[in-house]
Amino acid sequence: MKIERLLAIITMLLNKRRMSASELANHFEVSLRTIYRDLETINAAGIPIVAYPGSNGGYEIMESFTIDRQYLSLEELVTVIAALKGVQSSSAESQVGHLLEKIKTLATTGSERTGTGSVHPIIYDFNPWGSTKESMSKVSQLRRAIENKQRVSFLYTKIQGDSQERTVEPVTLILKGYVWYVYGYCLWRKSYRLFRLSRIADLTVGEETFTPHETTVDTLRWLEEWESVDQVSLVLEFSPNVHVRVKDMFRPNEVELRENGTLLVRTVASNDEWLHGMLLSFGEALTVIEPESIRCRIRDTVKKMTERYESRWNVDR
Repeated sequence: MKIERLLAIITMLLNKRRMSASELANHFEVSLRTIYRDLETINAAGIPIVAYPGSNGGYEIMESFTIDRQYLSLEELVTVIAALKGVQSSSAESQVGHLLEKIKTLATTGSERTGTGSVHPIIYDFNPWGSTKESMSKVSQLRRAIENKQRVSFLYTKIQGDSQERTVEPVTLILKGYVWYVYGYCLWRKSYRLFRLSRIADLTVGEETFTPHETTVDTLRWLEEWESVDQVSLVLEFSPNVHVRVKDMFRPNEVELRENGTLLVRTVASNDEWLHGMLLSFGEALTVIEPESIRCRIRDTVKKMTERYESRWNVDR
């Protein structure tokens, strides 16, 4: 514990410059005598601590002192800081903040402080627009459950719309794109499963602990977990007025611009409810050319929708 406190004091003094003994004592919840001993220990270890008297006085590490950056250049450290800020935006965990402070210490050069007066050329932000405190709360709860090896229970809604109670032994959290998943051993399925956090409700962390089953991150098979086994080859024709959406959704090598301004898309996708909903969202701007099964399903869905609205309209009249 003392070693961790000493390292934390060094980090705080390097980043915050001058701090009083009382501030340090309150932060670490120890006595002033303990802080004085810690400062003497740090000084004796070769890290020069300077004391300043007066109302604005306190302790700080000599300005000319820097920690050896070892194999990382200043530019590389600044890039790491930018990436960590992006991770911090998507996680409420304090560990990320502590790590960010330590990395900032390594990037300190004399009186200059990284991150002041300049903007990194790339901003990493994994926090999706419109994210809520509830989603961050789920991440924090699951993080603690993973660390303490506690089972969790929740109501999980599948893409088909049906819900089921699940009890899971969580192993790791995964941020894929801007979507959070938890990977763990499902007691009902008797196998490892991937659960999307946005479909988890009534999350409860139980008191019961577990012994992890034998598995490693290397055994995660992303495509098998995230994509349907039923893959379908599509040929789609889009009107020119939706060209922006088309280019956002499909890869450049899948999109062909025709002379008449229409876009022809050849792609492969999972044949599931998401695909059908996505195709329907384009309305009359889309014509499904292949395969016939998808074309017929879209046609039949539109026909049923038309019949429903016509029936309702006739009743209202």
